[in-house]
Amino acid sequence: MDKKNYPANKKRAEGPTAPRVKGKISRLRIIVSSLTLLVVAGTIGFFLLYQETQEPEPINPYRGGVVIGSSERALEIMADMTVEEKVGQMFITPYRGDGSDMSALTDYHIGGFIYTGVFFENNTPESASITFREMNEFQEMKPFQGVAEEGGDITAVSKWPAFRPTPYRLPRELYDDGGLDAVLTQEEEKLLFLKRMGLNLNFGPITNIATKPSDSLYEQTIGQDAEKTSEYIRRLTLLYDELGMSAVLRYYTGEDTEAFMTGCYMGAPAVMMSNRVITSGDSVDSSRPMSLSKPWHDYLRDELGFEGVIILSDVASGVFDEYAGEQVKSVMAIEAGNDLIWATYYETEIEGVLAAIENGTLSIQDVDDSVVRVLTWKLRYGLIE
Repeated sequence: MDKKNYPANKKRAEGPTAPRVKGKISRLRIIVSSLTLLVVAGTIGFFLLYQETQEPEPINPYRGGVVIGSSERALEIMADMTVEEKVGQMFITPYRGDGSDMSALTDYHIGGFIYTGVFFENNTPESASITFREMNEFQEMKPFQGVAEEGGDITAVSKWPAFRPTPYRLPRELYDDGGLDAVLTQEEEKLLFLKRMGLNLNFGPITNIATKPSDSLYEQTIGQDAEKTSEYIRRLTLLYDELGMSAVLRYYTGEDTEAFMTGCYMGAPAVMMSNRVITSGDSVDSSRPMSLSKPWHDYLRDELGFEGVIILSDVASGVFDEYAGEQVKSVMAIEAGNDLIWATYYETEIEGVLAAIENGTLSIQDVDDSVVRVLTWKLRYGLIE
């Protein structure tokens, strides 16, 4: 470098060696500054590239401090709802795809949809996403949009090659191959896959403790004892929340419930009770299925402290026929303490509930208690603007 281009250096020099020393320092500063800029620029470039290739950050499921149970915001929203709107939010139904689904939202104010294998068989990830987006954009209060995607033969989505080369594997099989980490790795991949398509709910995990092949639901569990199963459910429930997907713990059976309760304590928003009749000597109610038993619902609420949503499996199931008699099944289900009802034939069930409210058979307070739990759940996962 030519010193004459830097007159300031001349002015500061006071000895015969000063210009040379200062010149070296100046050159050093320029070199260091240039290297620093290159490093910073390279770091920023790498960071941006890295960010573009990473998974999106998980949403915060506790937005606004909303947890399960009853929130002030949910109470405010419910105060402006009609009875028809309240009752509709208590139902979730299989998506039909016959043109009536928009009517379910507009005329019946349905709370959500379940997508079965039939839907995915006739779609691709792209066309399915369009459907989910359309249902979301139709109303400010978005519907639950869920599947029952466990693995193996119990899949609605991944069994179709258009969505995945092979179905997701069941937990026990994965656990045998790679332990808990292998199970959770697949669960994370699965939940992200469902969420990216536009779904917000999966009917899982199975919380039962099953250690023998002869046990019910053995393949759908990790096949381990209470301690290991509880750790599995603890981590999986937290994973659902981290990814912004709603879990439904299945099933509350009244016995061997360590893992089930661990999921509840970790903040699972919803549970599904067993349809079994518990006849053991210490049964809270041996006269009807747990899912239709008010004593069992009261026990889950009052003794075990669960404050979230209790879901009834498809009310059209024949298992409920002998207990309903002439009564509308959904009315009986709400009286027992269920908050959200899976109903294939929702039109008849909703009309029956509205009639029961009008004639005083069903208390509007019971409906309000359930609706505020459902709305709180939707607020927590961003389904209400």
